[in-house]
Amino acid sequence: MLTRPTNRTAVRLTLLAAVGLAATACGSSAQPPPEVDWAGGVCAHLADSGAGLAVPTVDRAQPARAKGQLVTFLTALDQRLGALRVQMRKDGAPPVDGGAAAFDTALARLDRARTSVGEAVGTLSRARVTDQKSLKSALDAAGSSLKAVSAYKGPAEDLRADPKLRKAFDDNPDCAGAVNAAGGGVPDGS
Repeated sequence: MLTRPTNRTAVRLTLLAAVGLAATACGSSAQPPPEVDWAGGVCAHLADSGAGLAVPTVDRAQPARAKGQLVTFLTALDQRLGALRVQMRKDGAPPVDGGAAAFDTALARLDRARTSVGEAVGTLSRARVTDQKSLKSALDAAGSSLKAVSAYKGPAEDLRADPKLRKAFDDNPDCAGAVNAAGGGVPDGS
């Protein structure tokens, strides 16, 4: 039979253990800062916009087909960039001081990239391609539009120029792959 002091000790230990577990549970469910959540949304949009989009392997021995493949790819890229912009606008500017300015800059650069891709689509679509020489001419003409976008690394990289946002992207584990993958995929016309 337990004595009264031993019974109280057991109750206290049980209560301490319960309080300790509750405190541990509360500590592990701490919400990340809002800018980290926001960065995760941008990264999810980047992953969605790039999913399944790959530069086609162009067979220059079939010039008309090669032109068609590139027009299809660039059209899809243009549409994805447009969809990315729409999703980013829905999320709005990041919740940090100066976030609106960084956001506007990133969207402006995204718009310029999309315009360049659209110009390349138009140039290639209008080009009369019948042989390898005319394909090269069409690619050279389209390439002049794409030169402006070839160094573009995407809106995440533009946003990361702000130190607070760089930290937000770095602190979101879902962003590592999306940010690294966001810069590739635009052909240079060669």
